[in-house]
Amino acid sequence: MTGRNMDKIIEAIDKAIDKAGVERQKISLVTDIAYSPEVVDFLGADLFHTSRGRAIPYATGMKLANPKLKPVVLIGDIATLGGNHLVHSCRRNMDMVVICVNDYIYRQVAGEKAPVDAATVSSYSPYSTFEKPLNIPHMARSCGCVNVSRWTALHGGELTDSISAGLQRMGLSLIDVITSTPDLLEFYHSHSEVKNDEDTLNVQIEESKKIIVGNFYSAQRDSFIEAYNKQHSKVLGDDFVKIEVE
Repeated sequence: MTGRNMDKIIEAIDKAIDKAGVERQKISLVTDIAYSPEVVDFLGADLFHTSRGRAIPYATGMKLANPKLKPVVLIGDIATLGGNHLVHSCRRNMDMVVICVNDYIYRQVAGEKAPVDAATVSSYSPYSTFEKPLNIPHMARSCGCVNVSRWTALHGGELTDSISAGLQRMGLSLIDVITSTPDLLEFYHSHSEVKNDEDTLNVQIEESKKIIVGNFYSAQRDSFIEAYNKQHSKVLGDDFVKIEVE
C-alpha cells in the first residue's frame, strides 16, 4: 500500500469528495487492488474488494442496482486483466470515476511482462521488450469516455480537481495515475510535463521522453442510464417507468 503511494491517491479522493460536495454515503469505492480496508475507513464510504480485473463490471452492477450511487473504481494496470471491461464501460458511458493506478506492477506478477511496461527485464523477457505500452488515455477517449486525465500521484491538487470533476458530472471519467515506489515516483514527477487539452494521440508514454500529464479531454453525451431512459421511453411510451438517478 505505502510502497505504491496509494495513500496519496486515497487522500486526493478524500479531498475531491469534499470539493465536489457529494454525500459520502453515495460514494462506493470498488477495487481489485489488494490492501487493508482499514486504510480507507476515514473516507466514510463503502469499500468493495473484487477479484482481479473485475472491479468495473462489479461497479456497473452496483450502479444499475442503485443509480443514486457514484462508484469510484480503483484498478491496477488494466491492460492485462479487465481491459475489455474498461473498453465497454467507456462505450456505454457508465456513470463512474475510474482511477487507473498505473505503476507497472504486472511485471512483478509471476515474472510476466505487462503490456504497459516498456523496459523491464524479467525471467520471461531476458532481453527486455520491443512492444509499446498501451496509451490508456487515448484508448479511453477512443472508446467514448467523456472525461480523460493523467497525473502522477505527486500532483495532489491537480489529481484532486480531476476526481472532483468526475464526481460532479454524469458519465465515465478516466484518470490515469502514474505511481510507483517513492524514489521512482519522484523521478516520474520530475520528468512529467503538464499539457492540458493535449490530443490523447500525443500522450503515449515513451522511454527517454517526458510523461505528458494534464486534463486531456472533456465532452458531453448521455450516460448509459440517460440513454436507456430515452430509448425505452421512445419505444414503450407511457408504459415505461424511467430510472431515477437523482
